[in-house]
Amino acid sequence: MEIKCILVGVGAAIAGAGAQYAFSTYLWPNRHKTYTWIYAFRNHRKLGEPCQTDLVFDRDGYSLGYSYERKCALWASYILSKGSIGVDVDRGDCFYADPDIPEKYQVQPEDFTNTGYDRGHLAPSAAIDFSRTSNMQTFAMSNIALQHPKLNRQAWGSLEKTIRGWTHTKGKLYVITGPLYDENPERINDIPVPKSFYKIVYSFEHERCIGFIIPNEGIKASQLWDCAMSVQEVEKETGYEFFDKLSKSEQKIKAELNISWWKNK
Repeated sequence: MEIKCILVGVGAAIAGAGAQYAFSTYLWPNRHKTYTWIYAFRNHRKLGEPCQTDLVFDRDGYSLGYSYERKCALWASYILSKGSIGVDVDRGDCFYADPDIPEKYQVQPEDFTNTGYDRGHLAPSAAIDFSRTSNMQTFAMSNIALQHPKLNRQAWGSLEKTIRGWTHTKGKLYVITGPLYDENPERINDIPVPKSFYKIVYSFEHERCIGFIIPNEGIKASQLWDCAMSVQEVEKETGYEFFDKLSKSEQKIKAELNISWWKNK
């Protein structure tokens, strides 16, 4: 009887140690993944749409407005928070034609091959990774623009990384971004080449915003802040209206620009 009790005690100790190991090794480090599904229910058009487009899609991690004429989204908007980014999922790298767009206006991944331009994300893969589905959806070609490779890998990439960092210091953020075009843009494979890209960032917690318009050229990361401006200035350049869901009094922040506040990470 005594031996039996000892064996039971040893078995319980081993089981307890095993459970503790599984909890500390697998469950606790990945605890944040248990609630990431909630991010798929965010309203990524909460502050409005800046312009009219032919189609509007709401995906798990972003929304966008697609233009048949440009064969690209004119805007993509998404909400980020420190809990929704950096989730350790297997990110995709498989671009695909968006099946929700009529075939006549679709862009194929191979349309960008050997063009001298990158497949530049509007809603970024690196920030929308709270699930495999949300990340995969960022590779739809409706979310991709012809982007200068140095811009994509330097200033644009630096801005996206900076925004991810802001979620830890500026709170939950609303971001809206898109391409801008000349009146008669160059076309490659019947796809217009953007002259520049804009990006708007709004902090819900602090009620502050900032805008950027970056030429579609080899802009270095060190030149990023030269492209910063107020949201009101971006509106003048684009003809779009941002944050139309905010009240008139709240929209006054669009005229403000405090670069030092944004630079202070």
